Amino acid sequence: MLSLGSKSIKTNWLELRPYQSFKDDWYLKEILHKISDIGFFFYRKEDRTRIIIRTNDSEKSLFEKIDQLEAIEIPEPEFVFRYVKKLRLKRHYAIPIVLEVQRSQLYNVLEQLHKEDCLVACYAKKDPYAAASVWSWISNKESKYGKEKRMGPQLQNFIQTAKQKAKDTEFYQCEIILGAQHKKNFEHLKMTIPEGISKTKTVSQTKFSIRKGCCAENNFPFTTFSPKKPIISSKTFPILNGTELLSIVSLPEDVSKLRMAFGSYVPYSQGPKSSIDDTDVIISNDDKFKKD
Repeated sequence: MLSLGSKSIKTNWLELRPYQSFKDDWYLKEILHKISDIGFFFYRKEDRTRIIIRTNDSEKSLFEKIDQLEAIEIPEPEFVFRYVKKLRLKRHYAIPIVLEVQRSQLYNVLEQLHKEDCLVACYAKKDPYAAASVWSWISNKESKYGKEKRMGPQLQNFIQTAKQKAKDTEFYQCEIILGAQHKKNFEHLKMTIPEGISKTKTVSQTKFSIRKGCCAENNFPFTTFSPKKPIISSKTFPILNGTELLSIVSLPEDVSKLRMAFGSYVPYSQGPKSSIDDTDVIISNDDKFKKD
């Protein structure tokens, strides 16, 4: 159960399994603006990528309507990794990481990992006050530089792109968290996310136990974690609009070359083939009289 204010909401776990004929038509673009709180888990295990969603009763049906894809209810998964890192923005969250929606490179990057278990988790919770916060940053910069000194071209560009971001109607408090069994894989996993989110913060996997008098294992709670904007040092905390979020979590454009957990449906054209014994073989007259 997830707690939202004073209410407890039943958590649903879905695994999205595309059919082998699946072609993404930006399906999540029509879904994200209807979502209040969600977790995306892109799980690489045994050389297969699984797409797992944490949602709730009222919103799970949105994923069940995606064409050429099965949304299967599954038990709560277990994600345990030796090393965990959170990602932070390179610049203030008012400055967008993308201006137009981009195809995620996540699936192609994960496909390059062999015999390595890892996870890219993206949590998103709707923030109704974020647009006002972005406009506040813009106003502050324009007021400060308008009075004190001339504004440089880079800051002018940042302000213009921030204005474009602020016009979006949906914003989310987000956390992007990476899990790996080997440190060497983090640089690889960072390539799954747009370049504007590239600063990393190591998450401790231990805590001091008073009872034991030493540090004890404390695995990161991937399945129950929820993003929350920090009060202090929040400028690089990922506050993303719909365009930015979709550029991280979009579904695979083409699954034909990916090793994934696929849906059970098999198109007719890919169904069982007749053996040669069951097939009429037509021999032409030319073949009949062909000399040895």
